This record gives sequence, structure tokens and C-alpha cells, in this order.
Amino acid sequence: MKRLQFLLFIWLILLGSSNCYFNPFVQKYIFPDPTKENSLFSNLTLLGLTQAPFALSLTGQIRDQNGTAVPDAVLTVMNRSSELEGLDSTVTTNATGRFFIRLSSGTTTFSVTQDNSPYFIFTVLITSIGDISVLEIKNNSVEVEVSSFFVYDPGNQPSFFELIESDPFHRSTRQVGPSALYLYFSEPPVPPNQGEELAWLTQNVSISPSFTFGNLSFEVDSMIVLVSGYSSQTTTYTVSLGPGIFGSNSGLPLTPRTIVFTCEYPCGL
Repeated sequence: MKRLQFLLFIWLILLGSSNCYFNPFVQKYIFPDPTKENSLFSNLTLLGLTQAPFALSLTGQIRDQNGTAVPDAVLTVMNRSSELEGLDSTVTTNATGRFFIRLSSGTTTFSVTQDNSPYFIFTVLITSIGDISVLEIKNNSVEVEVSSFFVYDPGNQPSFFELIESDPFHRSTRQVGPSALYLYFSEPPVPPNQGEELAWLTQNVSISPSFTFGNLSFEVDSMIVLVSGYSSQTTTYTVSLGPGIFGSNSGLPLTPRTIVFTCEYPCGL
């Protein structure tokens, strides 16, 4: 009888310990999974408790109305729903427009300044490590983008290979189809082997609706792709850059980026 009670005790412990998940972004932290239930305890009031606030290290990126990364923008916390020890109150974006900050779950509202002048205000919501979103952007006189969020180990700040700027600009409207795509990166990209340029472009640059690739060339930190075959009708094009483009200095894959622009009638004529 005692042995049966002991085995039952061990079984209950194993059931309880299985109710968690592992997040690959932050290797040192394990949080309870609120989507799972242990049916043995479904009638207990513990299931009604909300998840306690937690801290995490987060990076995001600020881009302007042209989709260009914004360096030297200062983010200052105005208010937050949870106060925990070790949180950051102010950070500055680097040359790629990226900021790194220690935050708590819940909501945090930032004021952003550039060159000592007010730029905009935004609020970010963190409900779990994998659920991070911008609730509101306000007080901005022009379009602005806060995106590209990643959670990281606080003792191991990551590096990124980024698209800094493009021509045509993101969200721009053109009357004449551009003869080339100019892509400017945070460091020189690795060019493909000679004779493999078209296959490399097809694998790493996706355009919808499609048009024709021409010559490919590289200049310092930029990549120039000749293009043709635009529609004569007003058309919005989506250019997606994948992680198969690598930085030659760091060896890092490109953080995926999408550029959207519109070419108005009679664009292709």
C-alpha cells in the first residue's frame, strides 16, 4: 500500500512538471504556458490567477516614412504597467535604427526624440515572449514604423545585418518605373559567384507581381539590380528580401525586409 501511494505521488509530480514550454529565443528562462491545463486541477482556483509580470530583453527597430532606418533616436519610458527591478528607462537607436532595452510584460509607453526635438510617442504591449505588438503610435507628423522585434538573452546582445535604405523608397509612389533597385545595407553584402547571379537573385529577392531581373552589381555597402517589365497599369509591387543575403564582414544573414511601392499609369510605357 505504501509503495502504491509513493508511485501515485511521483506520477502527480511528473504531471505537474510537464506543464511548461521552452522558448528558443531566451535559453535561460522557462515560463508557464497559459494555454495548457492539467485536467486533474481544473476545478482549483489557481487556474483563475493571472500570470505574474516578468522582465525580458527586447530589441526593435525604428524606420521613417521612407522605410529608412532612424539612428540616434532617443527612447524614454513615460509610463509602464509593471515596475520590476533592473528595467531600462532610456535607450538610443544605433546606426541601423535598432534599440536594445530591458522591459517588463504588460504595456510600456515611450516618447521618442531626435536631435533633441519630439518625434513621436508609441506604446508596446508584451503578453508573452512570443507576443509583442505596437498598440499605438501618435504625435507623429509623418509616417513612422516600429517593428522587427526580437527577444534575446540579456547576457548575449545579438548583432544584425540590416537593410538600411532603398530606392525606390518603401510606401512610395512613382510615375515612371525605376530602371534599377538600389539597396543599401549596414555592411557590404556577399556577392554571388560569377555566372550564378540570376539564380541567386531568384532565390533571395522575391517580387510580386513579377518583373524581369537584369544585371546585378555591388558598390561598397549597396546592391544594384537592373529591372524591367513593369505593367502599364497602376500597380503596387512588393519586393521581399530573404535571409540568403549575407553580410561580408559579420557573416550574418539579412534580417528579412519587405519594400512596397506603387507605379502609376502609364508606368511601363
